[in-house]
Amino acid sequence: MKAEEVALLERFVLDNPDLERLEAILDEFNPFVAMRWTRQETRHSCFLRWLLDPSETHGLGPYFLRQFVKYIASISNQPASLSVVDLDSWSYMTTQVLTEWNNIDLLIRDDTHKLIVLIENKVDSSEHSDQLNRYRSLIEKQFPQHHKFLVYLTVDSEIASDGAFIALGYPDLIRLVSDTIKRRQDQMHPSVSAFMESYVEMLRRHIVEASEIQTLCEKIYKTHRRALEILFEYQPDRASELKDYLIGLIGNVAHLQADYSSKSYIRFMPKSLDFLPLHGEGWTLSKRMILIEIDQSGGGIKLKLLLGPGRQETRKRIYAFISKQPTVFNRAGTKYYPRWWSFHSENWVTKKEYDENDIEDLKQRISARFGEFITGELRQMVKVIEGLRGESWD
Repeated sequence: MKAEEVALLERFVLDNPDLERLEAILDEFNPFVAMRWTRQETRHSCFLRWLLDPSETHGLGPYFLRQFVKYIASISNQPASLSVVDLDSWSYMTTQVLTEWNNIDLLIRDDTHKLIVLIENKVDSSEHSDQLNRYRSLIEKQFPQHHKFLVYLTVDSEIASDGAFIALGYPDLIRLVSDTIKRRQDQMHPSVSAFMESYVEMLRRHIVEASEIQTLCEKIYKTHRRALEILFEYQPDRASELKDYLIGLIGNVAHLQADYSSKSYIRFMPKSLDFLPLHGEGWTLSKRMILIEIDQSGGGIKLKLLLGPGRQETRKRIYAFISKQPTVFNRAGTKYYPRWWSFHSENWVTKKEYDENDIEDLKQRISARFGEFITGELRQMVKVIEGLRGESWD
């Protein structure tokens, strides 16, 4: 790093009251921030589902659901099929609130009153693959006799590409939740109202456009733009950080041996299987023919057991043995290929989870799944492969 770059970073961290204020805000305890919910759409949807469901533990019954549906009806630009008075008079005690129904973020379904409310929730992402039109078509087909409100919930009340959707912003949600706390304070347990207040505070500070955090970040960026660019230039990317984390997990298990790894492919093997012939070619310097590979090249994380390139006679004998073990290796019955044959595969993290989840959440998920694999499936796999011990390979 050049001397002028070091000087810029020193200026950035010395006597920077805006940075100190930002750090103070971020250091204040908030359960939603602590659980890294801030930018996770699925988690915001889960909170909203909890609040909308009359049977949930908040003790509000249908109050918030009624207020929400009435507000949606009041701002809808579609011909009114239901009045706010109608919606206010219903009991809502049989209403279901579902998440991820046919990939729809939230679905409110009341068959008693023939009501459907579809909510598509966006925090950082935007529309894709004509999804709103597809969701509307699905709802119209599945519930032809129901009254329908289609809601597009975004940070700043973005207008949807499909004109049938009602634009709803997170500031609207803040008002609805805050009003509920104010009007039903005595009805709720103190822990519930504190929970809801924490959610509102998190939205104000981290989500909505006029948040204090956003204002501070904009000011810091304008003043220290070059220093931030230097920090961004040297920061590790997600794949590199997870590679280092996975290599650390492997290194902490005494009976595992790390093999050649790249940012996208992290490879290892149990030391007890080093009796297998070293007939590999053009793969790793260890010349191992079988390796366990954690693959993050496609944006998600998969675990694979691979038979790599090498001496064909040896490969075919290993293939013939493993192909007879479909109860242990889930791809044992797949077609044999002369260079790469994947005979076991597990999806550990989906692409959506990989892209949207906080890095610390990913590490926890990976650590848990890695531990389960090492103490569970791998033991059985090693026991089976031990059946090749004593074979003559030369």
